[in-house]
Amino acid sequence: MTRALTWLLCSAVVMPGCSGGGSGGDGGAMTAATTDGAAGSSSSGTGMSFGANATATNFGGTGTGASTGGGVTTTAGGNGATSAATSGASSDGGNGNASGSGSGSGGGSVNGSGSGTGGLSSSSGGFTTGGGAGGMGNVTTNGTTGGSLGPHDIFGSCRFHFGAIDQFARDNPSIRAQLDFFTPGWMGLKDTFDQKGVCDDTAPGGPLEGLVPVVVAYVAAFYAKRHNGLNDCNVGSPDLCTHGALFIKQNLSNILDVYRSYAQGYAQCYGTTRPIVFEMEPDYYQYTTSSQTDPMTPQEAGSIMSQFVGVIREHLPNAVFSMDISPWVAPNNGSDHGADWYSNFDMSLFTFVHTSGGSTDATSPTIRSSNNMTWAGVSAASGKPVLADTGYGVNGSSEGHDSNWDNPSHINQRIADGVISISQYNPNPNWGDTIAQIRDQLDAPAGCR
Repeated sequence: MTRALTWLLCSAVVMPGCSGGGSGGDGGAMTAATTDGAAGSSSSGTGMSFGANATATNFGGTGTGASTGGGVTTTAGGNGATSAATSGASSDGGNGNASGSGSGSGGGSVNGSGSGTGGLSSSSGGFTTGGGAGGMGNVTTNGTTGGSLGPHDIFGSCRFHFGAIDQFARDNPSIRAQLDFFTPGWMGLKDTFDQKGVCDDTAPGGPLEGLVPVVVAYVAAFYAKRHNGLNDCNVGSPDLCTHGALFIKQNLSNILDVYRSYAQGYAQCYGTTRPIVFEMEPDYYQYTTSSQTDPMTPQEAGSIMSQFVGVIREHLPNAVFSMDISPWVAPNNGSDHGADWYSNFDMSLFTFVHTSGGSTDATSPTIRSSNNMTWAGVSAASGKPVLADTGYGVNGSSEGHDSNWDNPSHINQRIADGVISISQYNPNPNWGDTIAQIRDQLDAPAGCR
């Protein structure tokens, strides 16, 4: 079993990590899916607009619909109701054809792909976007195909996405210019919100304006480490793999309060319209294993995770969620690619699945060399596209730049497996130039086809 590392402090960037391993067969093919969006808050304003070079503003909401086509965008908003659309809209992309009518409650339907109550869902190239998007706005599609809202719209472009730790993005303009997102220090180091720097960085005129924050939420683990003296599982006893589950269950109300504080803090300084992604609880699977003094059942783990997401969504209707990938899950060290594990969760709450901290393999169908789970397998089992990272070593030590994730051939193989992004935790200073050189050699991910 692989488990989270102790946290890394690097120029005020705090990151825990995971190590991994294993090898195995290829996963199954991806299958298309459509999932209704989960309930979420809606906001007044314009409806949806999509299409080539279009901008989507405040999709969901109580305003009327919007429409796109062929690069032309029209919007209508307010609190009234026109064209038979009161809360959301349906829109056809394509060549200038659009309809402001449609149905939805705080959400709507996109290109016939499904409807959301207080949210929005779509099926795009085999991926299911979950949790809806009611009330989220100011999302730029920048040339996505007309009428199709998929995971890529969150990042403002339909392509393979690159990200880095905020420090590297801030300090290196050539890297920053090529990024779609950044990762700040992991969330949950304190009992109350302490990440205003994310808001400052992304504010108009800030150094990371226009980039999407991808925040790793390690709140339950940090709470157990801080209040019960526990260590990450590969650091030393007492650890999260022995006492973590019991402590989290006994202190669930307090942990939910920590999540609430961070959600409220982000709502106040970042706002409730721009997209923000939360990668939930690295190594969450560890709380169900037999090494625990009082393990969670998988069903308990799913219920608790829904509560974590729900508390954030209460205050951040614009939040987008990603579920952790633990490549060593039962049965047989990831051989079913997480299918049994994910069956215990409401996966409609999640738009992505993600790796988090452990070194990942760009050159192989398997995520890590000592596990059986594959990139394609976990994407198919979860129904979600994969956000990958390069990771780091034991105790958060830097393993340097992973050049395998700079090779277009390797990246295209992983794109075919359902991977849509890579975050280099320790990029070379010239990484921005590398990205610029390889972009036109990269295939379009499934959601862009």
